Amino acid sequence: MDRRSFTKLLGTAAIAYNSGLKALVRGDRVVVVGAGIIGTTIAYELSKMGAEVTLIDKESPASGASGSSFSWINATYPKKPYSYNLLSQLGIDAYKNLEKEINLNISWSGSLEWFDSIDAQKKLLNEVAILKKYPKFSPFRVITDKKAKFLEPNVNFTSNQNIILSEADGAIDTINAISLMIEKIKQFGGLVLHPCQFQGLNYRNGKLSSVQTSLGELEADQAVFACGIDTDNLLSINSITTPKPGVIVRTTPSEKRLNKIVVGPGVHVHQQLDGRVIFGEQAGAPSSHLERLKDRPKDFPSGLFTKQHVDRILKMATTFINNLDNLEVEKASIGWRPLPRDGKPVIGRLNKVPGVYVAVMHSGVSLAAIVGKLATQEILDGSTNIILQDFRPSRFN
Repeated sequence: MDRRSFTKLLGTAAIAYNSGLKALVRGDRVVVVGAGIIGTTIAYELSKMGAEVTLIDKESPASGASGSSFSWINATYPKKPYSYNLLSQLGIDAYKNLEKEINLNISWSGSLEWFDSIDAQKKLLNEVAILKKYPKFSPFRVITDKKAKFLEPNVNFTSNQNIILSEADGAIDTINAISLMIEKIKQFGGLVLHPCQFQGLNYRNGKLSSVQTSLGELEADQAVFACGIDTDNLLSINSITTPKPGVIVRTTPSEKRLNKIVVGPGVHVHQQLDGRVIFGEQAGAPSSHLERLKDRPKDFPSGLFTKQHVDRILKMATTFINNLDNLEVEKASIGWRPLPRDGKPVIGRLNKVPGVYVAVMHSGVSLAAIVGKLATQEILDGSTNIILQDFRPSRFN
């Protein structure tokens, strides 16, 4: 028995349910393409269940959208229809179970959201009304500015009487979570390879036999594609539309400034448990920037551009948050999150490509924990879960 097999057996000794035992006995070989939060969580769950997992990324873990994410876990509006909202609710529960296995340091502080535009505020309240009609929904309340001010003393709510308090929302350090799960994958005997570029799929007698990469051929019975905006190009499918950029600003750790996730006019802000403050803009880049952004850069072309965008976002935040002085910016980056054509996640097997499973979605951070669980069961058992029936890639055929 080689070291990898021995490590895998030790790491899965306590597995009690069927899919894990089957994977351990069969020696399922799975290559996961994309080491963002979705791909890493699926790889973690697969390796925990006894599969022989190789996780690859063309650059490095968290180098794509996950590394430039606002990292907000939520299950409220505007996630429609109900099946999408329910999946997000299950995502919160799945994260709380995952925390029992890995110390993810999630701040379950809840969120406060409002708009200064009358039309936008009306739309927000209409979305809340839709949410209330669902058979089950994540707890929230509509509160006044005085109650909101009590919860978040350093925020100016401008006498708004309809602020949405979503009590179950959380904030996670996505980059750290990916790092922790990768360590667990390795403990279970999995391999993590980067930079490692996917190049193709090899078949023998109609079945997937290996994945061709820039580092060589990787034997595989199944391949999982969780590679965000690259998914369609790699698989020659048409599931996502043109992604839009969003700027994320991350500071160095500082003293306590915010209690909750604050979703205010123009910008989202929250403070992680380690003291870092995260800012995310709501609006995408103006049309005048499209030519400059056509190659989807993750960084700004110069320090001057970086400073301009950081100053713009901080200026928006200071219009409603009072104590943002003396913050030191650690990093500003451009995030390119995938946008499925109909807004809903794309999860499941490709009917015309044997051995391939796809997982691409806009709400990757919110859904990672539950998608990791459900996708792993489907991949190892060959089953189909009714919870995922509205999200199949086949709807785009």
